[in-house]
Amino acid sequence: MNKFWQVTWHEYSRHVLRKRFIFALLSVPFFIAITIGLVVLIIWMQSTPTPVGYIDQSGLLANPVPRPPVKFPERLIPIQAYPDEAKAMADLEAGKLQVYYVVPADFLQSGQVTQFYKNNPEELAVNQFNTILTANLLSKQPADIANRILNGNQLIVQSVDKSREVSLEGIVNIILPFIAGILFIVAMSTSSGYLLQAVVEEKENRTMEIVVTSVSPGQLMSGKILADIGIGVTQLVVWGIFIVLVLLLGKPYFSFLSGLTFSGSMIVTLIAVMVPAFVMICGLMAAVGATVTEASEGQQIMALFTIPIWIPYLLISVFIQNPNSPLVIAMSIFPLTAPMSVAMRIGFTNIPSWQVLASIVLLVLSAIGAIWLAGRVFRLGMLRYGQRLRWNEIFSRQRV
Repeated sequence: MNKFWQVTWHEYSRHVLRKRFIFALLSVPFFIAITIGLVVLIIWMQSTPTPVGYIDQSGLLANPVPRPPVKFPERLIPIQAYPDEAKAMADLEAGKLQVYYVVPADFLQSGQVTQFYKNNPEELAVNQFNTILTANLLSKQPADIANRILNGNQLIVQSVDKSREVSLEGIVNIILPFIAGILFIVAMSTSSGYLLQAVVEEKENRTMEIVVTSVSPGQLMSGKILADIGIGVTQLVVWGIFIVLVLLLGKPYFSFLSGLTFSGSMIVTLIAVMVPAFVMICGLMAAVGATVTEASEGQQIMALFTIPIWIPYLLISVFIQNPNSPLVIAMSIFPLTAPMSVAMRIGFTNIPSWQVLASIVLLVLSAIGAIWLAGRVFRLGMLRYGQRLRWNEIFSRQRV
């Protein structure tokens, strides 16, 4: 058992402590941070501090109510009152205003406002002025009615079977499982690629022949698979912590995050499905590594296992339109498509317990079978230097 843990730590540390792994590990948070920074910068730049002017001929803004606050990264744009159009036009020509509005005397009856500008004003500036008009129109209404109108309509989308509904604020809860599935694919592809490459290289340079003199083939392969799982978990934990922190820190500032919730059942379901799927893929990659003679050949065979994992994303329209169709249910149970299918369905519908259980059971059995296959292939092919192991030999009844 001690040798098993030595193999596990050796495989884990020699990959995780490499500069290229650390770079790849931090690249995802880095690009997410850069993307968020660009979005914040764009919104901040769009809310230019150049003032907006208005001429109020209706008296509505004679004693304006306090301006509604704006959320970061949007900036509060100055709104200036002008006594006449001549002064407002002069400032507009001088570049001191980006736009000005004339609120006519019959505004309360007509609801029409005239806009003057040289260059198209920023949308945020237009929205802020419209909010001021609306807030003053509602100043004499009860607070709950005013807030209800200012907040606008809330569109709720409900599934046909009424098992699932989501509002605009809750759209992020649909996206989260989708993101979790993508991160799972990336982590699985990276770590299983390390395992495949390690097995092939050790077979090519005949290091395997030396290693098996001090550790059994079963311990060696099990240690490599466990280390590979640890590598993937390390990636997912680091990325997951970063994403959760970004979501929690951004929740007070971005309205689309206001409905963000972390469902315990969703997290448990994703973990229960993805862990055995990870073990299954690792076992299959180890088996492939033991059958081929070159790493490039292994990468080609690896596509047979990784392409099916992407199929649910290619059929995303089917999942959105009918997440309980026979095709989607079948993909949720089939081991290679199950992790992604379950992750996507969680966002669109409530998955029946029997389907989740069936998916987990088949994935666990597939993971056990993949580990058994990896061990058998490894024992058959570890000493075949430069020779390809045939699949009919793997499943033959000869003792190994």
